[in-house]
Amino acid sequence: MLDSYLFRVFIIPSAVFLSVVFGGSYGTGREVMEFISRHGPVGGLIAIAAVVITYSVLLFATFELGRKFQQFEYRGFFQRLLGRFWFLYEVVILIGMVITLAVCTTASGAIAESRFSLPTWVGSGALLLIVFVLTYQGRALVEKTMIMAVLALAAILVALLFQLAGEPARQISHAFASEPVVWDAWQGGAQYALVNGGFIPLLLYCARGVQTRGQAGMAAVCAASVAVLPGLVFHYAFMSAYPAITEEQLPAYQLMSTVGSPLFLNIYIVVLFVLIAQTGVGMLQGFLERIDSWHLQRFERPLNHLGHGLVAVGMVCASMTLGSMGIIALIIAGYSILAASFILVFAVPLLTRGIWLIFRQD
Repeated sequence: MLDSYLFRVFIIPSAVFLSVVFGGSYGTGREVMEFISRHGPVGGLIAIAAVVITYSVLLFATFELGRKFQQFEYRGFFQRLLGRFWFLYEVVILIGMVITLAVCTTASGAIAESRFSLPTWVGSGALLLIVFVLTYQGRALVEKTMIMAVLALAAILVALLFQLAGEPARQISHAFASEPVVWDAWQGGAQYALVNGGFIPLLLYCARGVQTRGQAGMAAVCAASVAVLPGLVFHYAFMSAYPAITEEQLPAYQLMSTVGSPLFLNIYIVVLFVLIAQTGVGMLQGFLERIDSWHLQRFERPLNHLGHGLVAVGMVCASMTLGSMGIIALIIAGYSILAASFILVFAVPLLTRGIWLIFRQD
């Protein structure tokens, strides 16, 4: 079934991209607020449109280059794109992975402590166990669990929309009718997409089933559209408490607490925990694809399952150590530098030399 056209082109790329993007982009709702909803009701929609367009372009160019040169791990991909300077992306992405994994482990511990009154190590330990099991089992299980996690998220978002019926819906309508349009909101959406887009080369493994340029385009547009749906739902829901909710540090948590029951909030937190874990697993799977490529060249065989699990656990443990040392705030402060690095070593080369490589006649 996973080899069917529907899964190869639409479901797997979309599920993998959303699973990886969700934990770092939607988990707290703060990211949606900063780049999208703070521009107001209509301005937020303009920002979302910019996100879809930017994601679509980056995904298409990445998928098509990977398909054309049959490079589905980032080392081979960047050897084609950057030549002898391919290692620049590896430096940036390793830093980005450690940052993101550190945030994921810290968030997992915080969820366990704040909502379920468990020690923080329980949440971080559960994340470590999930990462080990999924990476040990390999790409097929990773993709299947991502599909299930996305389906669970879809159910949560549909339930949230039902919760917004009645008075919240009237408040949302009033916000759309009364707030001014911020036309330059597209800049926030483009910036938001460029930051998250830097991780796309790590996810090339999800495009192995793409067989033509047309399929690369369809997979890109579908994945980009699916990836912004949670942001669209959150933005719509935030307008029920706009503009006061813009001051909340955890707007998604505040929203769920206000419009839903305690049971609904608990279900959302469990799904959020799984998706945070999937963010780490999805990125690590891309890193393991690169390790396998190197191992195959060096030893004529890919790394075994235990090796996959141990590499992933080692990366998570390193990130947990950073978190326990109190470096998370410093790391997060470096996100702007990381974003600029992604633009320089990925987005600009992809949209210049990458486009030329795609359309040149061989």
